[in-house]
Amino acid sequence: MARYDADWIDSMLDPARRGSPPAEETIARLGVRPGQVVADVGCGPGFFTIPLARRVWPGGRVYAIDIEPRMLDIIRARAADEGLNGIETRCATEDGIPLDSGMVDLAVCGLVLHDLVDRASMGAELARIVRPGGQVAVIEWMPAPDEERPNRLSPEETARLLAAAGLHVEGIEPVGTRQYLVVATRDAGALRP
Repeated sequence: MARYDADWIDSMLDPARRGSPPAEETIARLGVRPGQVVADVGCGPGFFTIPLARRVWPGGRVYAIDIEPRMLDIIRARAADEGLNGIETRCATEDGIPLDSGMVDLAVCGLVLHDLVDRASMGAELARIVRPGGQVAVIEWMPAPDEERPNRLSPEETARLLAAAGLHVEGIEPVGTRQYLVVATRDAGALRP
């Protein structure tokens, strides 16, 4: 059973505990700007969601997507506390990401892939929801040289997964001391099934 107590939520929102820089630094690297439509897929309690909403305002929108309704409740409460109106929460299902194809300029997927059994389906879904010319940004844990967790993906594995979904991998770079970022673009042509 997943852990969703106050300590766990605090750890999910604390950059120091995550071994990552503040979310705003990663968002700035991605060039997020006002008016964009962004999906935070696997948003948890909103580490990226809230800063993304600040960055796309005015005129933008952030779709906070998670399979756990309690995480979406937390985001709605945090957005209300900050007076952020540009966030819409959606509960994911086994059928995929609840957004139309080509709907977003950027899809952010932070620390999610390592927990999935069917990572290829998630890669295809991320590619599907991004408009032609849009980007997918995946943040994952960097496996340690003596990694004991079998679910950790190397940056190269993540890049191959996105390429297999029909995306063009633009780059791989470290994020803080324990994570990495892979950025890929959806070309204007057809995506692979």
